[in-house]
Amino acid sequence: MKMLSEVITPSLRDQLHEIEGDIAQDMTMIMRDEAGGLKEELRQQVTGAGMGARLARTWQAQVYPKGGRSLNPAGYVYSKAPQIIQAFTEGATIRPVNGGKWLWIPTGNVPARRRAGNYVSSMGRRASGTKMTPEEVELHFNAELDVVIEGGKGLAFINAVAGLRGGYRQATAGRVAGRRNMSPRKAKPVLMFTLVKTVKMPRLFELDAPARRAAARIARRMADRWS
Repeated sequence: MKMLSEVITPSLRDQLHEIEGDIAQDMTMIMRDEAGGLKEELRQQVTGAGMGARLARTWQAQVYPKGGRSLNPAGYVYSKAPQIIQAFTEGATIRPVNGGKWLWIPTGNVPARRRAGNYVSSMGRRASGTKMTPEEVELHFNAELDVVIEGGKGLAFINAVAGLRGGYRQATAGRVAGRRNMSPRKAKPVLMFTLVKTVKMPRLFELDAPARRAAARIARRMADRWS
């Protein structure tokens, strides 16, 4: 009885190697295509939920091996903001940390940071364009927040005057009395934060079903190509 290695001629071995390479090329191409398609579908979930393009772009796709082809390539689709994605996938309940009693939810009246690290805050350095923390609001307006608790919820106000170009400004003596031929502006309490004990995040994203559909498409495309 002859061994299989004795039956396979060099020519046949070359043909088998070429076929194997073609299969690996197709498999890697399909994996790259479907990983990219899954990434785009997940990005569309984010924008469709009104979460914005910035969060959507955190979804990334990678195929291994990176620089070659394989009979068993791996597609990896992941988010650079996994905690946010997980919260809106599982419907997580957000609670205060470090012994805090309340979650401070900023209203539209809270100014955005013009640059990172404007003020000293227990929250540490935070990105520009994001809402100020309660500490930063007090520093910005040079006043203390007035907190009213009722029925298990709270409201936090600060005395401020209306800005000439919208928003609110610090209630300085000059602004209240009027200066530089400007009319006096009355200081009034402005709602800055609502206080709640927990926040239930809605379930906005579905990750498992798109991944299963992508895997099924990979198997179907390979069967169609090589059956």
